[in-house]
Amino acid sequence: MKFSNAKNILILLTGLFVVACATTTGVLPKGDGAYTINVAQGDAAKVKLRAYQHAEKFCAEKSANGIEVTKENLRVDPASPNTSIIDLDFKCQGPVNSEYGKKVMKEIQKEEEKKAKKGAAQ
Repeated sequence: MKFSNAKNILILLTGLFVVACATTTGVLPKGDGAYTINVAQGDAAKVKLRAYQHAEKFCAEKSANGIEVTKENLRVDPASPNTSIIDLDFKCQGPVNSEYGKKVMKEIQKEEEKKAKKGAAQ
């Protein structure tokens, strides 16, 4: 089976896009109100940003609180020296201080207002 050059390029670009994206475990419970997230496959700034964004969104949606970082382990990925890995441990408490966290809170409030209006109209 032969592939055209366009198909080969599309397959290559798709593969590069998947590799370029940071991967994450998602937020996982550790017990006693603590959570952890692992983000890999990006430069140090990118994986750190993604970890904090996931943590802030999780806490804003779960409890309307900000995050309190209990441990941050940012390091070079031994499998690929050009990328980094972060393990971020946190608790959902305290005020939402970051711009991203405030944006998430506004989105949650808008959704709640829509639900309230929809419920009142019925």
